[in-house]
Amino acid sequence: MKRILTILLCITGIFATMRGADSGAELLERTAAKIKAAKSLSVDFSMNSDGHLMHGKLTLAGKCFTLVSPEARSWYDGKTQWTYSGHMGEVNITEPTEGELSQVNPFEIVKSFNRDYTSKTIKSPSGTKAVRLTAKDKTQDISQATVTVNDTTGYPSEIDFTLSNGQKITVKILDIKEGGPLKLSRFRFYPGDYPGVRVVDLR
Repeated sequence: MKRILTILLCITGIFATMRGADSGAELLERTAAKIKAAKSLSVDFSMNSDGHLMHGKLTLAGKCFTLVSPEARSWYDGKTQWTYSGHMGEVNITEPTEGELSQVNPFEIVKSFNRDYTSKTIKSPSGTKAVRLTAKDKTQDISQATVTVNDTTGYPSEIDFTLSNGQKITVKILDIKEGGPLKLSRFRFYPGDYPGVRVVDLR
């Protein structure tokens, strides 16, 4: 589940602060500017991994996010992260260090794309543009990622990952809606909303 959550949070990071390098930088910077200009975004997506299809919903506002999927729920208010697992019946609370963020926090994962990946514009279906990110270090968990951007909306329409073990994951963006400002409380976990859930404070 940790790997799936990492991929989900990576999706969050791509939406929150998309940046590229080399020949793909201009495309991703334009997309980043559009995303950052929105006061908030509501994103519905599907993720296919080894034939297992799941759907999720992502809400973004600046550095804050919430993510809901069948695997897990996560809240991040810019400092504290709460991760809820229905299977485990518990919530983990963390204030991730830089090293920990590089594994699970979306913003640090995006930074690793800049630092550890090269990018290249590649061919894509009509009406879209795509950038392929390739890991410089073969030990990276995500060895390659392709971000496809819709020419009409200016938002990503598909994100494809290849993991270091060869596993492929395809994320399709089903819908994106721009919204107004959201309160910080929206991005925090409240135990009263989940009675009986075990809270594990790892800070």
